[in-house]
Amino acid sequence: MATGRWILSPLPLAILSVLAACGGGSTANVQNPQDPPSSSVSIAFQPAPASSISINTPAALTAVVSNDPSNAGVDWSLICSNATNCGSLTALHTASGAPTTYTPASTFAGNTQSVSIVAFATANHNQNVVAGITVTAFGSNLKGRYVFQGQGVDISSGPYEFAGVVVLNGNGGITSGEQTVNFFDQNPNISALVSRSDPITGGSYFIGPDGRGTMTITTGDLDIGQNGVETFSLVYLSASRALIAETDPAESGTGTMDLQGTIAPPSGGYAFVVSGTDIPSASPTAFGGVFNINSPNTISGAGSIADQNLAGTVTGNRALSGTVSPPDAFGAVTLNLTVPGFQSATTFQFAGYIVDATHIKLIENDNNSGGGSGSTGGIAIAQGTATGTFANDSSFSGTYVFGLLGVDLTGFTPNTLTSAGVFTANGSGNFDSGYMDTFLQQNGSQGTAGSQISVAFSGNYSVYSKTGRVRAVFDNFLPRQKLGYAPVYFFYLTGNGNPVLFIDGSDSTLHYPSVGAGIAYPQSAPPFTFQGDYGFSFTQQNGSENDGTGRLTAVSTAGTLSGVADNNSAFTPTSASPISGTFAAPASNGVSAGTLSGSPPFDFSPFAVDYYVIGPTQGFFVETDLVSPNDPSGVVSFGYYAARTPVCSSCL
Repeated sequence: MATGRWILSPLPLAILSVLAACGGGSTANVQNPQDPPSSSVSIAFQPAPASSISINTPAALTAVVSNDPSNAGVDWSLICSNATNCGSLTALHTASGAPTTYTPASTFAGNTQSVSIVAFATANHNQNVVAGITVTAFGSNLKGRYVFQGQGVDISSGPYEFAGVVVLNGNGGITSGEQTVNFFDQNPNISALVSRSDPITGGSYFIGPDGRGTMTITTGDLDIGQNGVETFSLVYLSASRALIAETDPAESGTGTMDLQGTIAPPSGGYAFVVSGTDIPSASPTAFGGVFNINSPNTISGAGSIADQNLAGTVTGNRALSGTVSPPDAFGAVTLNLTVPGFQSATTFQFAGYIVDATHIKLIENDNNSGGGSGSTGGIAIAQGTATGTFANDSSFSGTYVFGLLGVDLTGFTPNTLTSAGVFTANGSGNFDSGYMDTFLQQNGSQGTAGSQISVAFSGNYSVYSKTGRVRAVFDNFLPRQKLGYAPVYFFYLTGNGNPVLFIDGSDSTLHYPSVGAGIAYPQSAPPFTFQGDYGFSFTQQNGSENDGTGRLTAVSTAGTLSGVADNNSAFTPTSASPISGTFAAPASNGVSAGTLSGSPPFDFSPFAVDYYVIGPTQGFFVETDLVSPNDPSGVVSFGYYAARTPVCSSCL
């Protein structure tokens, strides 16, 4: 294929010389011989370029110009449908036979991008050749149905939840799905927190060579995202899991995306927790418990129980009953729950998106008109064969690492409570060897702008009946906190080595009132390591929220971190920002003090963190300099990291 684009002026014609000879007073006609026929300039690739390359594989191209007595060489040009994001050439002019190298764009929409590389003979741009190259990313690493879910804030600074199922075709395209979103509808005719359930009609996704990528989801709801199109950053962990963050100008949040397994009607006991906003009282809330599906589509009061923290007021140990619908085509069920005795509202409806036989992602959807029970989201984990077997305190034993996000009730702003910690439940009703970092971004109980509780602790707990509900109290803090401080938590056991879910039961002394929900993972046996390649997600709050995802590499011998992150700070997205950090060798409890740096993606940088090692493949981190006398940040941060699999054998 040839093109006349960017044609240079033709070379000047050769000047003909006329030779004349005179002699002997006579004139002689001398005929000059004709020039030999000239061959026209031509150009060809040598060798022929590859027709397709991977996004992480630069391609060298060489063109040879023939019949050019001026040896003017080769001019190069690069063309694609997105002129600002075609990639780059190392040289736009080369000598004949000398290479230029094409480097693909680092990111683009979907899984493939077509580019044309044109080689012009400098001596005559009418002589040119074109290489059509297809650049392929790593979208094939994610294929199938994925259940996604997350929480954050919308532009009103209110809580925001999203959950659903998206179908990825393995080639950068989204074919279908469904989702439910809770957000503050800015429409002046509504102006309230609402729930919306919408079909997913399309979209695209991209995965780069370092596992970072993007995803767009298209719905018909023009009030969500940008005219119905939601945008996410993601980091690939494996073919079955990714971490995600929404990066829209009106919504921000972090979450997960998990490959959906076999869809079957749920049965047996499920521990669950949700958090968000109670609609009738317009207050932060969290509630959790156990629902037991002990006959088809029915949640019986037998073996079902719930607790609620509504803006610091706890209602505990209440009976729960309800119904569960059969799964729809995308594995979504509707749960209708009734909890007599709960304050403000006693009936709730949730969409439950089934991940597999053990996990269901929950989002409340009873608020279509702005007058429902609540706007909350969370997770349920099956108790399986352990359902009904939690007889006494011996049912809760082992060492756990926990992470919790919630609300500092001083100000009601989402994600102003961050907490991470580790404890050992001894099977006899006591906690040993506890340590935690808890931060309330707006609380002034310590005489500072914000409160920090970084302490060793012990405590006690009681396992109730056979449900797996546990009432736990942390106390005996060292160093001592405000007199009488003894926060209460409600844990919900799952058995079978699965994580434990819990809600924050607040501080009965009212020094540190809070509400939130979390998860506690069984910790692996020491020695603890922090080494290798990880994906991570994080949430920061300092009056405006910052959510993001990224990749990092931890080098234990040097105690250093490096990586790249994408984030959405105050609804302004930033991509491909470098990060760095440090960490100490983990202590005997798996806690490692360190730092994180990068501005962007982080608000206020560098900052101090504690890393909590769950095991070699995952952990939490929490910012620890909220009230530092030397470097107070005013920012609370919480994050999760997990081992990631490279998307290809030669990739980062």
